[in-house]
Amino acid sequence: MEYDRYCDLTMRGGTTSGVVYPLAVASLARHYEFRQIGGASAGAIAAGFTAAAERGRASGGFEKLAGLIDWFTSGSGAERWRMAQLFQPAEKTRALYRIVIASMQKRETTGRSAITCLFFALLGAVGWRAKSVLALMALLWLGGPVLYSAWLAPSAYPGWLAVVVTVVALACVVIVLWPLRSSLPWPAWVFAVVPLVLGLAFSRHHATAAVVLLVWLVLSLAAVSALFVTYGYAMQRFLKDHARSIHFGLVPGTGDYRPSWLDRLSGVPKSTGVPPLADWIADQLDDIAGTSEALTFGDLGDINLVLMTTDLSEGRPYRLPFKEEWQYCEECLGYVLPRRVVEQMNGARTSGKCPLHEHMPLRALPPREQLPVVLAVRMSLSFPGLFAAVPLCRDGRVHWFSDGGITSNFPIHFFDTLLPRWPTFGLSLQPYPNGDTDEVWLPEQDASTSGTPYAALNSAPGFVVSILNTFLDWRDTMQSALPGYRGRIAHVRQSGDEGGSNLFMPPETIKRLALRGQKAGDLLRERFVQQRNTDRYRWIRLRMALREYQALGVQAADRDALYDELLARFEIPAELHEWFRTPPADGDPFRAEIEVALDHVGRLKDDGPFDGVPPVDPDLRLTPPE
Repeated sequence: MEYDRYCDLTMRGGTTSGVVYPLAVASLARHYEFRQIGGASAGAIAAGFTAAAERGRASGGFEKLAGLIDWFTSGSGAERWRMAQLFQPAEKTRALYRIVIASMQKRETTGRSAITCLFFALLGAVGWRAKSVLALMALLWLGGPVLYSAWLAPSAYPGWLAVVVTVVALACVVIVLWPLRSSLPWPAWVFAVVPLVLGLAFSRHHATAAVVLLVWLVLSLAAVSALFVTYGYAMQRFLKDHARSIHFGLVPGTGDYRPSWLDRLSGVPKSTGVPPLADWIADQLDDIAGTSEALTFGDLGDINLVLMTTDLSEGRPYRLPFKEEWQYCEECLGYVLPRRVVEQMNGARTSGKCPLHEHMPLRALPPREQLPVVLAVRMSLSFPGLFAAVPLCRDGRVHWFSDGGITSNFPIHFFDTLLPRWPTFGLSLQPYPNGDTDEVWLPEQDASTSGTPYAALNSAPGFVVSILNTFLDWRDTMQSALPGYRGRIAHVRQSGDEGGSNLFMPPETIKRLALRGQKAGDLLRERFVQQRNTDRYRWIRLRMALREYQALGVQAADRDALYDELLARFEIPAELHEWFRTPPADGDPFRAEIEVALDHVGRLKDDGPFDGVPPVDPDLRLTPPE
């Protein structure tokens, strides 16, 4: 059957976890031709590359796609961190970017200390006045205990006072320090107790030692408070003055960034010529597809690429490419896309002006055939706070588009139909369940009700993360567990130091994840190239659909009289005449046809092909378009 050589594919978002997908896609491409491809966030990058590879299949598109893993893993020295080098800040966000990068340093991977890098990053993040305040606070913290014990402490204490300060000091040790014993690495503790040790060295009485401990605790609390207040105020001022101009993100995706000496001290890898992320994506799309200009949706021909983005201004998702008409500002898009792509778009000038740049005219966003794929990918991967959001305009107002994963991080529903012709494969990501070491999980196509992942909650941070994950992914999770869905979704598992926000993954970790993805692709391909498994998938979907038809038939039979009466007496108001090509003169012009349709649907309620009950009975209902 011709349909058995086709498939659709949807991929989950996950920032650097996208390295899972190239080899998985290449494995599926050994048997299947991709007809429809979708994704969100990092999954959108993989979806764009997959569509480009399908377009360039004859010229080695999938070999080029698989070769991306070699590019990430073949370097040495600074080239080991090509992944991190793709994430390049704007000039205004350089200081904040340094702090983020410094916090990611680990001795085991980058060979750098996060504490040392954070010191330089924080030092360069504020002006001279803030540095002066922090320097004075540091001197007071370092010298306070010594000053008290050497010059200010009395030579003798009343007995009762000595007992009180000693008891209070011991209580503080138990209440304040003991709970913090495992929260800081030992080098931080060594540094933190330097003032205390110096103060104790000059103490001539056990009560003086107790007071020195209290002074050290108070000054340490004051120093930490000063640190938070100083940097909190600096952050508040920065966001107030620049949030919109940086598009609410640290990384624009394009530009001309070169690490400074302070950047390098903060953990930023040495530049090896790796371009910014959006530039790199645009270049790879063109190379994989074999086009001389920026790849457009029109270049894809019959390949249907659909990506998810989120309009934060309207509070809703959108599918890309748009069906609606939008306008763009060249200066706004030039901040997040390569200049050559913006120039190629060359949309028609409109009479409107950009609300963000009043000297710039708005241009009409090109139709689907001329719309660059990299624009859609960039609009879907705008991870909040990390990547700059993408502004477009409509009706004279700015709409800010951010990560598609905000509304659906795994849009497995994109290409779903009640009676599918071929499978929509899913490549998903999940952490290792407790006690399970399988690297890839492909659920069975059976009658069980299992299929949802389980995560034990053992800590407050884990509880908060689970709240966020549930908030974002509950619909995708439940849909992925349905019969007819779960058996075609391969879940690639990751540990805490793999994928996600781990920009500094060593080449061997990237290779390990990529091979895990290849295994997922192999499992899907090997399952569905067997005709009986493809037939099983179609049969499950058929039976699920028939149950929904029966439920619809029960409704139609039960409410037939209600709607027959409605059709007989309802006069369509003028406000609804636009539903018809010819305004109706007397009630619904299709009343007779509707009554016949309701009668036929109502007959589905009777038993027949509906014996047996599937383990899960999903809802068939109207949902708004995306």
